[in-house]
Amino acid sequence: MQRKSLLQALTFTLVIALTPLVTGVQATIQKSAKKPAAPLPAVKAKTYTIVPGESSIRVFVAKAGIASFVAHDHNMAVKTLSGRVIVPAAGTAQGSLELDIDARSLVIYDKISDKDKAEITKSMNDIVLESGKYPKITFRSTSVSNFTASGLTVNGNLTLHGTTKPIAIPVSFTTTPQQLRATGKYTLRQTDFGITPYSAFGGTVKVKNEVVISFNIIAR
Repeated sequence: MQRKSLLQALTFTLVIALTPLVTGVQATIQKSAKKPAAPLPAVKAKTYTIVPGESSIRVFVAKAGIASFVAHDHNMAVKTLSGRVIVPAAGTAQGSLELDIDARSLVIYDKISDKDKAEITKSMNDIVLESGKYPKITFRSTSVSNFTASGLTVNGNLTLHGTTKPIAIPVSFTTTPQQLRATGKYTLRQTDFGITPYSAFGGTVKVKNEVVISFNIIAR
């Protein structure tokens, strides 16, 4: 009987001693659970400005016609361009592109005489592009699709020779916080933009309707 009383007394004393400790632990756990998690740092939109001196846009037009053996394929380059790429907080898949080209800045870099270059440039500006009337070539993206880790398709509106058409350009890209690089190639038809492909000598010497545009864009 005395043992039972002694055991009960010890148990009661132990409970009294541990109660403040248990209560303190429970309070600490509840306090930690109520403390809100620290918010993640906000991801900001990034605007990259195209660097004209480090970017290139090249245009290739192949010869055609029954007398094409006396003609030349034409290689041209854009000298004056500007624009920007905007990557929003949502990421590259939601990005956009704005590009402006001076149509009069297209230059011939074929291995031909200066006289021939001057004649081709004049025909290109006065007859083909009519750059005095339509001095600007612009592209404005509307969406991005087929997104992967290193490539995507940029959908948008190309305005050329006063005509605007939707196009889809496959693009390979790399990005860092400091720089964006986009490369790719696109083929367009001159007649889609109201352009008559150049021809001479009754059409026996002419260029193809298809024009291949390749680009390497650097933006920071």
